[in-house]
Amino acid sequence: MEGGAGRADRLYPMGMTRGLGVRRTDGACVAVATVLTLSLSACITAPVDPTTNVPIRATERRGSDEQPPAALSTPSTGVPVDERAPHTAMRIVISPLSRVERMANAPTLIDVRLDAFDSSAKPASMAGDLRIVLKSTGEPGFLAFDVPLATKRQVARRIDGTLEQFVLRLEPDWRVEPTRGSDLELTATLLTADGGVLESSARLRW
Repeated sequence: MEGGAGRADRLYPMGMTRGLGVRRTDGACVAVATVLTLSLSACITAPVDPTTNVPIRATERRGSDEQPPAALSTPSTGVPVDERAPHTAMRIVISPLSRVERMANAPTLIDVRLDAFDSSAKPASMAGDLRIVLKSTGEPGFLAFDVPLATKRQVARRIDGTLEQFVLRLEPDWRVEPTRGSDLELTATLLTADGGVLESSARLRW
């Protein structure tokens, strides 16, 4: 009968043990550790910074003498069940943290922050089809921005996990900019998958 060491060599090839998986300390051991580290890193999804998204452009424009764009009436269809984002919100609110963002040598953006709450006024998940209508003294007087939030991926791109807020950076394309210091009127309307509607309005100073 062979000794214990011989049996261990057959069961566990050189460099492997039952406890640690790696026994040698030469280059081969380092290579195995590196592969394991890379494999684990690939499994970890880095958080998305929603402020780095490409700004959202208007999908509908109406003159100030026209009727404002209507809210969306048909929810997104064809989203697989395992990809649908969860929705528990009973109320949405345009946050006071929303602001006009002016930077040198860059288009002026409107940074809209949106909170979602459940029936207990606690932060909640939000999903559906979002439309933000912007009314101003500029031309065109109404701009509508559509933001799909039906899938988990779409939601993950737009949410600030630390503040638990949705971050929606709008890039208006007025022919004539609003009067400096005038009010911008924002209305956010969410159409949920089951046809429910949540709405919030706010004003920002241009």
